[in-house]
Amino acid sequence: MMDILIRNGSIVDGSGGGAFKGSIAISGERIVEIGEIATDDYDRIIDAEGLVVAPGFIDAHAHADKTLFLYPTAPSFVMQGVTTTIGGNCGNTAAPMKDYWPLNMFWDLDAIYELRPFKYQSKEIIPLEDFKPKAKELYGLDVDWRTFGEFLARLERTGLSVNHVPLVGHNTIRTEAMGADFERKPTAAELDKMKQMVAEAMEAGAFGLSTGLDYIPGIYADTAEIVELVQVVKDYGGIYATHLRSGGIGRGKVRPPANRIEGIIEAVEIGRKTGVPVQISHLIPGYRVDPPPPAQLLEAVAQATLAVIDAARGEGVDVTFDVIPNVTGGTLTATDLVATLAPWLREIGSPERLAESLRAKDFRVEITEAIGSGKWPSLNLTTNPYWMDNLIVTRCRVNGYAGKTIGEIARGEDADPLDTLFAVIMKDPTAKMRSEFMREEAVITFLRHPAAMVGLDTYTFDTDWQMKYPPYYLPHPNTYGGFPRYLRRYVNNLGIMSLEEAINKAAYAPAKRFGLKERGMLVAGAYADIVLFDKTVISECDDALEPRRYPQGIEYVIINGKVVVEEGGHTGARPGEVLRMR
Repeated sequence: MMDILIRNGSIVDGSGGGAFKGSIAISGERIVEIGEIATDDYDRIIDAEGLVVAPGFIDAHAHADKTLFLYPTAPSFVMQGVTTTIGGNCGNTAAPMKDYWPLNMFWDLDAIYELRPFKYQSKEIIPLEDFKPKAKELYGLDVDWRTFGEFLARLERTGLSVNHVPLVGHNTIRTEAMGADFERKPTAAELDKMKQMVAEAMEAGAFGLSTGLDYIPGIYADTAEIVELVQVVKDYGGIYATHLRSGGIGRGKVRPPANRIEGIIEAVEIGRKTGVPVQISHLIPGYRVDPPPPAQLLEAVAQATLAVIDAARGEGVDVTFDVIPNVTGGTLTATDLVATLAPWLREIGSPERLAESLRAKDFRVEITEAIGSGKWPSLNLTTNPYWMDNLIVTRCRVNGYAGKTIGEIARGEDADPLDTLFAVIMKDPTAKMRSEFMREEAVITFLRHPAAMVGLDTYTFDTDWQMKYPPYYLPHPNTYGGFPRYLRRYVNNLGIMSLEEAINKAAYAPAKRFGLKERGMLVAGAYADIVLFDKTVISECDDALEPRRYPQGIEYVIINGKVVVEEGGHTGARPGEVLRMR
């Protein structure tokens, strides 16, 4: 007897070819037959009438590795149809480490704040021995690994519901090599130490190196340093994934806005010099246009960005990219408008007290001067002069404010945008918001490109996680419904691609890019990573006030031949594997 028969489904096999009616037979971890299967001699039969049967989604840019040791059943991924995550992105990974807890994990900010309180942003490296007891206290986490191999072994011992593809992070290894003195070039000995750590990670099974060149300490690395490390990756046949250098999140200094195309050019140059495949993370337009352009011009800017990538590809540089399938980003989100003033909220203690303090003119002047000097990156008026048009009030006690941007409110009242922000918070310290980082014309243009894949840029969480200190982060809505939104918005609603094309970009394309053999397609002999969904109802649960909700339409998820999601509910099964590059 075989294990599972899926029958009567509309099969989209991931190749990009048309859908067809048929059945899929599964034995153990593998698909053994696809087509017309007459026998019923199976342990389990799933009737897929009315459902699409597709390869499980492969998230080309994830941060699952940062929280899989907290949430090994990966509910937010598997419940939306993700069967494999490409983790370790943006240069930030939980290993290797010896002396310091890694920077830029972000989910750990409550622990960082309790250990080393900060006002604007945390730049301090926390000794590992200080972090370990706090991690146990707040999260029940035993930090019992050091090397990259030990970290992967820890995930395997824990048992996962999702497959995990690891990258090793440049920021993490740079911190371990250089310590707190990282605002400089490394010495020859420090660079050798970094290269050794990259090699050790590759030996352990990493698929490549990632950088986050907008974060500390990576922001201080020059191109030559990255080239040296990527050369090590080349020796193992790995890949280079990069969060581009695009103007800088981490320094907290005022400087002219940068054209992000320079970061794309740098990434291409690294690929050209090393011969290593380059994956550009969460691509955004490479050129700044001020004021924000109309749709026609914005599409031209996106096309000009792609022209640089196409030119490199035409020269033989192996470069592809992933796209976040929305306009609000990924990772974490703040829904309280008062969170835009998080440094002062931390200092004063509550939204209501901050609203009261904002009545003092000299306090408002103090905040304005701090923002103007670049101390608070989330409101850097130099690098993002049109911030007010990206900040939308979603709920407010003041009539007429909900649904408008801070910019629209300011223009309607002939007021300064920052003063308007202060005023709205004073009038309603409980007001809610959402922020947008990119216009949809660019998302559509990028998704249509043949080198595009889908990356959600999220962690894995349950539906309870939230941060208790300002800015009171919640998981981004992508965490729970990014792929269903991708299908609903860009296939069902806008029709910018067929369902078959969309599945190819969400499954086979990343499998091929990262060398995941026998995954990403439904063919005999492939691993049985399968999602069954109702195309007519698939959707994220879009709630501006509560993002922690699972999507609609995902009926079954099978990973390595085991049912992990059944009739829309998690079974608790943990058949996922840490996939190591061989």
